[in-house]
Amino acid sequence: MATTVFPYLPGHEVRKAEAESTARELSWLLDSLQETLVSLKSGLEECYALLAPIEPGSTLVMSSPRSESVKGHITRVGTRVVKGTLHLRLKTHPHLHLSLSPSHPLILPHLSHLRTLLNQSLDCVDITRWTGDRHSAPFISSQLHLLHQILLETLSLLKGPSLLTPSNASLTTSATPEFPPNSIPPWNETVPNPETFTPTLPNTLSLHLQPTSSSLLLTIRVLESTAVPPSTFNKFALAIGAQRRLEHDEMDDVFMYRGEEVRVREKVRVESSADPTLLVLGAKLGALERAVQVGRVGLGVVLGQNPDGEEED
Repeated sequence: MATTVFPYLPGHEVRKAEAESTARELSWLLDSLQETLVSLKSGLEECYALLAPIEPGSTLVMSSPRSESVKGHITRVGTRVVKGTLHLRLKTHPHLHLSLSPSHPLILPHLSHLRTLLNQSLDCVDITRWTGDRHSAPFISSQLHLLHQILLETLSLLKGPSLLTPSNASLTTSATPEFPPNSIPPWNETVPNPETFTPTLPNTLSLHLQPTSSSLLLTIRVLESTAVPPSTFNKFALAIGAQRRLEHDEMDDVFMYRGEEVRVREKVRVESSADPTLLVLGAKLGALERAVQVGRVGLGVVLGQNPDGEEED
């Protein structure tokens, strides 16, 4: 037994009925997205609060595995490291004991930029809800696309580099696309305040901190000036194999550091213990990004667009 529609509708009336049905579905979807935007704003505000400078912060252990190169701990409050101690026993540098001054905290530029992006996300949600036309599908679609791109950039910043991947390697195979952090200077342009460390950090040593997933990654570089040629003893020791050159991904590169051309003689990277706040932040941002993506895809289906926002043939 077959079921058919009776009376039969002419072709132009069928198309008209389909257009009316699509219009009703689009109107319902735009109204439901307003509720989604309210939920997104609440989630973004929670993420923003997680990076607020609220004591006591997170105390993280810094310890190099299977070696005594780096031992110590640091305390992160918001986007700054406010105190800590580091014991450095490097192969090409004298042993050093560093203490961080609470009155001159170490700024974490990646987390500062991440907080700025969260603020931009909140502005984007407010503009979508109150400034533009909430019943304009192209406007809502473009705003969701912008919000999705911002959230992807925040996830990329929070994910950071992998401890097993060279710092200058391309991560094109990652599931999260990489965004060039134009507002974040590279390590050789990020010189800490001379009063941040006690004793003062020597010119031959660079310390750089950035987030990586749910922890902080400390990169220590021992620097040597390119203007100073290697000694005859070092050349001879390398030639006969009595001394080995420490290999790493930046060993052949030249950088400008404090107005001088330098090479990286030794490089050590140490991942801290897990930061519970960054762990929660990553989970919340991932959920928000997926919620925005679902809204974008649903709206694109009704508008006849592919996931990239282009109309299908």
